[in-house]
Amino acid sequence: MRRVIEDLIERRKNRQDELKTSLNGLAEALEKRSFLKKNRRKIREGFACFQDALEAYVSAQDKEWDAYANNHATTVFKSLQWKIEKLEAEYSNLKTLLIHFAQLENKLDRLLETLDGKAAPETAAELYSIKEQLSPIQYADFEKRFRGSSEEISGRLEKYLSLFSGRQEILDIGCGRGEFLALLKSNGQQSLGLDLSDSMLEEARAKGLNCLKTDALHFLKSRPGASLDGIFSSQVIEHFQPDYLRRVISECFRVLRPQGVLLLETINPLSVFALSRIYFLDPTHRNPLHPEYMRYLLENSGFSAVEIIYSAEPEGEKLEEIGPSDPLARPINSNVDRLNQLLFSPCEYAVKGVRP
Repeated sequence: MRRVIEDLIERRKNRQDELKTSLNGLAEALEKRSFLKKNRRKIREGFACFQDALEAYVSAQDKEWDAYANNHATTVFKSLQWKIEKLEAEYSNLKTLLIHFAQLENKLDRLLETLDGKAAPETAAELYSIKEQLSPIQYADFEKRFRGSSEEISGRLEKYLSLFSGRQEILDIGCGRGEFLALLKSNGQQSLGLDLSDSMLEEARAKGLNCLKTDALHFLKSRPGASLDGIFSSQVIEHFQPDYLRRVISECFRVLRPQGVLLLETINPLSVFALSRIYFLDPTHRNPLHPEYMRYLLENSGFSAVEIIYSAEPEGEKLEEIGPSDPLARPINSNVDRLNQLLFSPCEYAVKGVRP
């Protein structure tokens, strides 16, 4: 490529010299007034020569710049190709590692079944501990792949910050990688997160966030009454059994101070799109939770000012209406609206309650 560019530079210089020569010749001819009358043909030929030289020069310069651009693009693409190949190799290694984790977990299951009641208590406890550390690693990978990056989650949760304004001691049940904890911290608010995933808690702690590995109901029962200003949970309660969820909400009411806020976000089962694309994607989900059922649970537990807060509707998914000029536009568009409401309602909602 370098030799090609050098050759093009030489050609462009030659064309440039030809253009200068042509211009000089025209200048000399125009300086002699008598020459204008007697040699009009020569002047026309001179202008034609000048035009040809100018076009040749511009063409040579364009080819030179094209060569530079192609050379730069080739260099960039080679660099990107190397990085892509490296990322593909790293992803392949990570995928292999995750498969090995799954196989190891299966082997541990079989080993624990074989040793049930036969192994020393400390040995069995250690094996169970190892198994608990393996399963969350796979779920953390699932979360990253399908729910989104920490930056994306933070962007979605930021809208809830204002609902905890002026409150200091806030609990995040199922804090995961700590996106909401980080938002609270940046807002100057005190917070504590709970989760059962070691790998997610490691990510949260690496950000300097305060979090514990413990069961939500067990932690709430250990807290004194009226000791928190707010409780938050995002995309967690759909993992709970119905009785466990009811008991968690009851304990949340007990540990909140007067005017303390409880906010629980979950997937909206009133949206067919959310059910098919989000809810059923995760096999650990137990029960879709109707927003009116969640309103009932909070009100029945003593919360007041209970409200349902919906997220934005999915963009680019709705059925299109037909133009108003069509005689059937009104009945068809009315049915389209009803279908859109059923199929593409907001994907998430949050139920909010306040302790009187």
